[in-house]
Amino acid sequence: MLSFRRATIVAALVAVSALGACTEELRTTATCPGLCPGQQVPILDTVIDPAVVLDTTLQPFPVLGGEPSLLLAARGDTLDVRAVVRFDTLPRRYSPVGDTLTAISLVDSATLAVQLKRTGAPLPATIFLDAYDVTDTVAADSAPLTLVPYFTSTRRLGSVQIDSADFRDSIAVTIPIDTAMLRSIVTDTLRLLRIGLQLRALGSAEVTVTGSTGGSSAPTLRYRASVDTAVKALTARPFSKTPVTPIGLAGEFQDYLIVVRAPDPTAAGRFVVGGVPGHRSYLRFDLPSWMTDSVAVLTAKLELTQEPIRGVDPTRSFVVRAHVGLGAWELTDLNRAARLLAPVGTFITDSLVLAPGDSGIKRLEMNGVVRQWRTINGRRAVPSVLILRPEIEGVSGLAARFYGASAAPALRPRLRVSYVPAIRYGQP
Repeated sequence: MLSFRRATIVAALVAVSALGACTEELRTTATCPGLCPGQQVPILDTVIDPAVVLDTTLQPFPVLGGEPSLLLAARGDTLDVRAVVRFDTLPRRYSPVGDTLTAISLVDSATLAVQLKRTGAPLPATIFLDAYDVTDTVAADSAPLTLVPYFTSTRRLGSVQIDSADFRDSIAVTIPIDTAMLRSIVTDTLRLLRIGLQLRALGSAEVTVTGSTGGSSAPTLRYRASVDTAVKALTARPFSKTPVTPIGLAGEFQDYLIVVRAPDPTAAGRFVVGGVPGHRSYLRFDLPSWMTDSVAVLTAKLELTQEPIRGVDPTRSFVVRAHVGLGAWELTDLNRAARLLAPVGTFITDSLVLAPGDSGIKRLEMNGVVRQWRTINGRRAVPSVLILRPEIEGVSGLAARFYGASAAPALRPRLRVSYVPAIRYGQP
């Protein structure tokens, strides 16, 4: 039923868009003397305050296991983010030269290859990337923090030192893996392998790891089962066997983040975009029907008042996008509603470039979507909802905070609109 309603809303967006395409910025009657001789078209300005009747902050985004990249951060008491990559299926048999498949009894030259990318945060001269065996088949898949105690020296599989001078935009890194530890895992046919990745440095450090969807750049475990170099090395790629139900969910847990420590950017009476875990803002509008049905909107700018966050990299900027919400009015699960979005650029091409430490009024052009919030038979076919989200989610601790609808009038969201009254075409 929900997918049918979503399809209906998308169809309404297309139909109403065709109606809204005729609202041109008419400042004089010189362009249509035959149709509207002598008609004056005044441009009027108004401020809708309050424009937002409901605002809230929702998390986590992306959902656990849905991260496009895996953030690794070691920033003291401020930010500690680690990652888990699952190798639930390992090669346990190999083909000796001139022989049939044989069970593995030896493991040699084991490595874990990953691709790292810089985030824009400065790096110290030297960083370390550690790999741990964090396998726990009893812990709930949805509770990653239960794996934190496994990041100990006794369970360390390997480590690699990285010189940041050689690390420009991205770098391929190979971590040597303890062959004795891996052999005990591979020769146990019931054993799974789940590797935890942690960044370590004398100063603050932050990078991202290409995840399981990264094709040839995805994490890859390699090892040899014979000292005979003519025998091809074995390869394992990220794979998860759990959770078993619902079907298909296991694929989402091939890799995911563990947010051990992160600043909380939320505050009473404010809404937040960004951070780790990622936050989205849900904004519901209640515009007067005369604005959506009876006038031609020329410009509509949403004015938001930002409150500074003195946390992670207050001067580093990131991009925030606004999406039209497609969740039906009856949908009460706002976290789900915040995932049912029109594609980026649909009716809103503007974006915000923000830094956590910024303050003051930020303006978002949204005249295109205001034209779509018309009423049909007394009801808005397209819910008057916007979702604010970072352009890239879950790969940075950067966040922005704004005053909400309950704030003082000078601080709460408002909509500044320029419009012309309805124009009647044709001979009088």
